[in-house]
Amino acid sequence: MKKTLSLLLLVFIVGTTFAQDRPREKRGDQDRKERREDFRKAYANLTPDQIATLKTKKMALALDLTDAQQKDILAINKDLTTKHKAKMESFKEMKEKEEKPTAEERFEMKNAMLDEQLAVQTKMKNILDEDQYKMWKRSQHKKHGKRDHRMAARK
Repeated sequence: MKKTLSLLLLVFIVGTTFAQDRPREKRGDQDRKERREDFRKAYANLTPDQIATLKTKKMALALDLTDAQQKDILAINKDLTTKHKAKMESFKEMKEKEEKPTAEERFEMKNAMLDEQLAVQTKMKNILDEDQYKMWKRSQHKKHGKRDHRMAARK
C-alpha cells in the first residue's frame, strides 16, 4: 500500500512538473520574432522621410519638444534613416551573394557606427535641454540594452 501511494505521489509530482508552462524567455521568442517581422514589414514600405517624421513625433511626445527642437531633430533623423536604408540595402545584397565581411571590414563598420552614435549624441546634447537629454539618454540605454541582451542570448 505504501509503495502504491508513493508511486502515485511520484507520478503526480512528475506530471505536474511537466505540465508547467515553458520559461518566459522561450515562450516569448516566437511572439518577439512575429512582432519584429510585423515591424519590418510596416516600415519596409515607408520612405526615410516618413520614418524620420514618425521617430521625431514619438520623441516629441516622449520629451515634450518645442517646434525648433522638432525641426532640428527631424533633420538628424532624416539623415540617420537615409543612411540606415542604404546600409540595409547593402547588407541585403551581401546576403544574397552569400558574402560575409572580413574582420577588418567588420571593425571599420563598427568603428563608423560608434563615431556616428557619438556625433548624434553630441548633436542631441546641443538641441535638448538637460532634463530632455537625460530622458533621451535613458531611452537609448534601454533600447540598446534590450538589443545587447538579445544578441547575448543568440550566442
